[in-house]
Amino acid sequence: KTWKSCYARIWRKKQKRINRNVRSLDFTMRKSFIGIGILLAIVGLLMLFSPDAWIKAVVIIVGIAAILNGIFNLIQLRNMILDRSYKRTILIRGIISIIIGLIAVIMPLTVAASIWAIMLYILAGYLIISSILELYATIKIKNSGLDTKPFYGEIIGSTVLAIVLLLMSTKGFGLILIRILGILVILFGIGIIFWDYKNKKKSDFQD
Repeated sequence: KTWKSCYARIWRKKQKRINRNVRSLDFTMRKSFIGIGILLAIVGLLMLFSPDAWIKAVVIIVGIAAILNGIFNLIQLRNMILDRSYKRTILIRGIISIIIGLIAVIMPLTVAASIWAIMLYILAGYLIISSILELYATIKIKNSGLDTKPFYGEIIGSTVLAIVLLLMSTKGFGLILIRILGILVILFGIGIIFWDYKNKKKSDFQD
């Protein structure tokens, strides 16, 4: 009896600790969801009421991504296989990515709007050229027997982003597109907050 009661006491303590950890994790996740919802709503408002500022932010973000991608190409991707033409292709892609990325990031935020439109065209052209080079490199990787699924995803993503940037560069239509996307982002952010609120009420009712 003593052994059984002792075991039951230890089990109850462990169960309480687990329940406390689960509640703590649940609270952290709720805060994260609320934070994401608020952030998306703010981003959506920026897109809706200040599309020009949003375009500048997109140029800088794509520029930073291009720099990181270029560094990854030169350090990691270039050494995946020993094929010389593959190495040369990745070297060219990496250098272009870093140069274009630096131009996009270093460009002052006070330049004329027409220059920003030109930068969107440059970034779109870079993404298309980068996708073509990556497609060639991916074929080389596939011929070596390595998995290429992540690379095809990046190619498709880069092509779609290039099309979006080209649409954004058109002054009238681009601003309308950004504002429509802004409304959708706001609604999505509000939806996340509402979903979290409903889940919290349901969880509190169950408790």
